[in-house]
Amino acid sequence: MHLPDPCPPDAVHLGVGEGGFFAAPTMVRTVLGSCVAVTLFCPERRMGGIFHGLLPSWKEYEEATPPGPRSYRYVDSAIERLVAEFADRGVPPRHLVAKVYGGANALFQENISVAGRNVKVALETLARLGVRVAASSVGGSKSRKILFRTDTGEVTQQLLGGRGGTA
Repeated sequence: MHLPDPCPPDAVHLGVGEGGFFAAPTMVRTVLGSCVAVTLFCPERRMGGIFHGLLPSWKEYEEATPPGPRSYRYVDSAIERLVAEFADRGVPPRHLVAKVYGGANALFQENISVAGRNVKVALETLARLGVRVAASSVGGSKSRKILFRTDTGEVTQQLLGGRGGTA
C-alpha cells in the first residue's frame, strides 16, 4: 500500500541557463536537447541541486573572469557553484551523488560538437571535484524531459518521442 506524500514538494521549472540549490523538498523539471543537466544529491541531508547548462566551459566564451550570476549557463561553473553551495552547508563533494542528462544532437547538426563537449566537461568537472556519478543518460538524437525530486534524489526521464525511465 502506497500512502500519498503528506507534504508534496514545491514545483519549479528550469529554463536554459537556470539552476538552484534546494534544502526544502522540490520537484524540478526541465527539457534538454544539446544542453546538459546535472543533479547533485546528498542522501544524508536530503538536499539537492540541479542546473540546465547551455555551453560547456565559461573560459571558451567569457573574457578573463568567471561569470557571476550567469554561472548556471556554463556546465563547468554550474557544477562548481552547486558543489560550493553544498560545501557552505558542510557537505563535502565525496558525500554527493551526481546524475548527468542531455547532450543530444536533437536540433541542428552544428550542435553536435557543443552537445558532446557539454557531456565531456560535465563528467571531467565532476571527476576533478571528487563527485561520484551514479547514473547518466546522454547523447543520442532525442530530447529529454527530466523531473528531479530534490529530497530523494530520484530522477524520472522521458525521451521525447519515445519511452522514459527512472534513474
